[in-house]
Amino acid sequence: MKRRPCSRLKLKKGKVMTAYEIINTGFGLAGESLDSFPDKDLAVIWLNSTIAECTEAENTIRERNCLPPLDEAGRVISLSEEVDLSHCITHLALPYGVGSYLYSDRGDNYMASIFRNRFITALQNCAKGLEKAVEDVYGGEI
Repeated sequence: MKRRPCSRLKLKKGKVMTAYEIINTGFGLAGESLDSFPDKDLAVIWLNSTIAECTEAENTIRERNCLPPLDEAGRVISLSEEVDLSHCITHLALPYGVGSYLYSDRGDNYMASIFRNRFITALQNCAKGLEKAVEDVYGGEI
């Protein structure tokens, strides 16, 4: 199978989300508000952990769109910082990842696992497979 070259499609860019918007969306999915959460720094740590888990999916999206990969996971310091990842990851996956940490913090392991599964599913959907040629490193016949 021949590998298709990068398509250089115009990506539909949505609004870049701030850390506050992502965390508040995740909290909203869990029936909470970030404004009423006492430990904002903990919420930022949850977001950073979730962003780190998205690096491989983000690099797959970037490769598909002929963009350079990330060398390391992004990190936010404050709630007002913009998260510069793909639209799909920031709008679909990250809120569920943050929500799973919130449910885990509440001690609700059932809902934490549901949100975790939704996070993983969203990541998989965002970073659909990329066709590549496979090299036979073992030799021999099939």
